[in-house]
Amino acid sequence: MAEGFAARLSLRRVALVGFGLLAGSIASAIKQAELPTKIRAVSSPATLKRARELGLADEFFEYNQVEEWAKDCDLILLCAPILHILKTLDALGKVSWAGNGTQRPCLVSDIGSTKVQICKAGARLPLPFRFVGSHPMAGSEKRTCEYNDPAIFENAYWFVCPPEGTDEFVYAPLLELVRFLGANAVVFPPEHHDRTMAWVSHMPQMLSSTLAAKLPERLLKHNYQHYAGRAFRDMTRIAASGWGMWHDIAVTNRDETVLALREVRDGLGETIEAMDKLAVVDGAKPVAETSGDNSESLAQIFKAGNDGRASLFSPGRNAAAAFSEITVQLKDKPGALLSVMQPLAQEGLNIRDIELMKVRENVAGTLLLAFKTPEEAARAVNVLRYLEYEVKER
Repeated sequence: MAEGFAARLSLRRVALVGFGLLAGSIASAIKQAELPTKIRAVSSPATLKRARELGLADEFFEYNQVEEWAKDCDLILLCAPILHILKTLDALGKVSWAGNGTQRPCLVSDIGSTKVQICKAGARLPLPFRFVGSHPMAGSEKRTCEYNDPAIFENAYWFVCPPEGTDEFVYAPLLELVRFLGANAVVFPPEHHDRTMAWVSHMPQMLSSTLAAKLPERLLKHNYQHYAGRAFRDMTRIAASGWGMWHDIAVTNRDETVLALREVRDGLGETIEAMDKLAVVDGAKPVAETSGDNSESLAQIFKAGNDGRASLFSPGRNAAAAFSEITVQLKDKPGALLSVMQPLAQEGLNIRDIELMKVRENVAGTLLLAFKTPEEAARAVNVLRYLEYEVKER
């Protein structure tokens, strides 16, 4: 059983509808823990074939076999794109089990990136279904079950959005799964979820895509964009995201995302005004002739930016910040990464996150390593300092 997983999971049967990366990762975690929970994979024929080859599920159904895969489940988790989730909820609402006996209660949830529209559709499901929307803040640029990662949810926030007044026992099966996967459940109204995600996820995607799309011709015609530094590359990283998924997010959280974009536009307007107030230094004139520092407005924006950034990592508030981090100065030679990773693996230290922060030719790079506990980080520091690496705790 992988470290961090709960020891037990009382769910007898779980249907994972849309068997991509996240569904495959949930299935992989359950299989790795060798639990008796039966997993139903619901997907396209090609995906089902691969899930069977990987041993990720016990039962296999195509999407249109709704009455078969929806029967006798403790939990149905809809893991497809948002519009497909809405289509599946409509199909579930039309299921008829007349003559097949009484069905036991079944919790239906989803992992969609927006919640208001999905929760409205879920609320229309008839008994024995009860719907509670959810959204794990986990993922990867990979999309298929081939790349399943049983630890992908560990230490991540997992939003749970029950209808107002819903008793916790109704969605207890979902909370149990969230805990089993090592995630942190956050009970949140659907409207608050979409308003929050508009600012911290959906608007940044639109901003990143716009920034990359608006590279000016004066740069492109000379291929000057290749000189972009880390800041521009980081800011446009998510501009590589596929339109298919973001179409569904855009049309189901349009108003909140537009509001966030307008707020950013207003902020950019304030920054432009602050820049316009600056006294420009003219190198042809003595510094004394360019006196009059009008930078206070811009300084206040930078200070507010410092505070906003720091607030993301306030102790006890950000789940990801619970990791203990160290930095290691790499040596400029072949095998430098392996020479750091191998001794840590030999000491049984599990690296939870890794980032190559700085690297230049003929200059040592800086490696960021994250560990689950301060004790693990301290052990890593001791190992690497013994090997004469320059190591710092963050």
